[in-house]
Amino acid sequence: MKKTNYAARYNKFGVHPKALGWHSKKAAEQRYEQIVRDINFKGKSILDVGCGFADIIPFIQKKAKNFEYTGVDIVPEFVRQAKKRNPTSKFVIRDYFENPLKKNFDVVLCVGSFNSNLKDNLNFRKKAIKTMFEYANYALIFSMAGRYPKPKTSPKSNVWFADPVEILEYCYSLTKKVVLRNHYHSRDFTIVMFR
Repeated sequence: MKKTNYAARYNKFGVHPKALGWHSKKAAEQRYEQIVRDINFKGKSILDVGCGFADIIPFIQKKAKNFEYTGVDIVPEFVRQAKKRNPTSKFVIRDYFENPLKKNFDVVLCVGSFNSNLKDNLNFRKKAIKTMFEYANYALIFSMAGRYPKPKTSPKSNVWFADPVEILEYCYSLTKKVVLRNHYHSRDFTIVMFR
């Protein structure tokens, strides 16, 4: 989705998972649980790309109390709300995929920011995965809409469904330490890439 679409959703739904493009609070939480599952966050620096309202922070806090969180999002309204709700965390308004922070983090997260139907879907995602992994000292974790075999997506659809096998193969070209989780939802998967 474009920045304007997210701003329109925010105007309609306010601080709610639907503003972020999630079907429901439960759908968002299901993804957050998968994102935090494999990592010990204690003492780690974390970058959340496409952080939205930083709703993942409580899920990280269940696993560790001592961590440094930075959220980045293209939508100013999301960042303002995230700052209000998490005043001790850092937030940046920016299109990370066009202009990454020139700083490494122990863990880079990206939850649902790959779901929009764009002009060159697969190549955009490959470039974004590579960029995020370059700035991850320990791990990159991301979720994406998709399933195998890949469903056909209408050019008019807001969501692009990836082929998890194709994405997994690309991730293996960057590191041999990869986890694929696609058991929790029929149209979503999570990948963890370790250094």
